[in-house]
Amino acid sequence: MKKIILLAVLALIFAAANANAQKNSSKKTSKTAQKENPLKGLKKAGPEDMDPNKPIMLDPFNTPMYFENLSRLKSEEFMTAMMSGDFVPEPYLDKKGDIKVFVLRKASEEEKKQMLEMRQGMMKTEPMDGQSDKLGKQAVEFSVSDIKGKTFSLDELKGKVIVLNFWFIECKPCVMEMPELNKLVEKFKGKEIVFIGFASSDKAKLQKFLSSNKFLYNIIPDSQTVAENYDVRMFPTHIVIDRESLIRYYTVGLGPNIMNDLEKIIEELLK
Repeated sequence: MKKIILLAVLALIFAAANANAQKNSSKKTSKTAQKENPLKGLKKAGPEDMDPNKPIMLDPFNTPMYFENLSRLKSEEFMTAMMSGDFVPEPYLDKKGDIKVFVLRKASEEEKKQMLEMRQGMMKTEPMDGQSDKLGKQAVEFSVSDIKGKTFSLDELKGKVIVLNFWFIECKPCVMEMPELNKLVEKFKGKEIVFIGFASSDKAKLQKFLSSNKFLYNIIPDSQTVAENYDVRMFPTHIVIDRESLIRYYTVGLGPNIMNDLEKIIEELLK
């Protein structure tokens, strides 16, 4: 199964933001930034340069990302900035049209409103990969064992809220969101809820990775088959299943408000 790292909502955000791009003038950078201008030789992408139906891939480990003052983001800053919903990522292209740099521009109040509306719309309609709407549908049966030998099945978990996360070790956005996911696990500790992380990575790699990276979900190795059964083609993907084994939430990527959305739907289903 082809692995695609996707920051799902940002493709839509970019399309909406570009409608107002001509209205926003560039801010002056510091003398230091001007001397070491990472945008030299690059062109800011306009609506005519990008396909609004094609998701924008964001990975701060491989594509440099800067604030408007051209200070480079650290990976933890990227996570915070994207989850705040306060920034619009603007790609800069080389002469071949390839994205080489992203600059996070402060979003206007109108853009923030548009982002929120699009985010809410994604929760009610279909996943970004164009597959049919899964909300309200019966969850696919699974029977698995985690890396500690504990077994889980959809049938046995009926009556509990089930939160699924599909990921793999090399997926940087997947790793970046783990601290926030751990907070969710801690918040709902002792409740009728189970957090399961379906990892495409094998058991040996996961054990080595988790020895230095805390992830409080119950981790299932070699989960390609389960991912395929749930039509997961982009990572990370989050799915929440209610007490009656119906899918109530489905979203892909690392985008603004995902953690808040997860917390909100979990609280609703636990009532």
